[in-house]
Amino acid sequence: MEIRQHALLYALIAKHCLERYGREKGEELIRKITVLYGNTRGQRMAALAKQDNEDTDLNSFFIHGEWKGRDGENISSMSYEDDHTVSTVTECAWYDTWKEYGLLNYGTYYCRYIDKAICEGFDGDFSLEVQKSMGQGDDECIFCWNSSADKGYIDDQKKIAQDKWIRDFDFHCEELYACAKEILKDDEKILELISKDLEDLKEGKEI
Repeated sequence: MEIRQHALLYALIAKHCLERYGREKGEELIRKITVLYGNTRGQRMAALAKQDNEDTDLNSFFIHGEWKGRDGENISSMSYEDDHTVSTVTECAWYDTWKEYGLLNYGTYYCRYIDKAICEGFDGDFSLEVQKSMGQGDDECIFCWNSSADKGYIDDQKKIAQDKWIRDFDFHCEELYACAKEILKDDEKILELISKDLEDLKEGKEI
């Protein structure tokens, strides 16, 4: 699976939550699922950094990123300043997928929570401010960390590691499903629907 399937699975989970529980409870469940998923990823990244005797700083956070898209489907640029680091995203495969399938209203809950949740899970000496988000109607996404990062060091370490830390999207989809299953564990019906969505996406079926 690729980013497209991951984006669709998330949007479908959000859609099921809202349709089954209504806006107030549904949105709270979506938040809990997304935060659990993000925290889980961040905690694993931090554990791997510590395993390699690295500090849980912003350099290590970038080095241990767990996903990689195909060429051209995500476009971003980085700005490394003395006291902060900024990522500007102008093309996003998640956003494009949600828009293509008419699921933007569901998918963009991901944008509200995921990046901060990953940072919180990593529990490093930095915090993140999401200044702009395409999911919230902006023309680009801007992420600003209140810490400096060393581009040369990050690039060198990524060359050494190559794809050592990258998890494929089969893994990411399964983990997202596991987090939904944990939060929704008392509702067998909604879990059946989400499980079917996951299997259909694995088999390449149209939603």
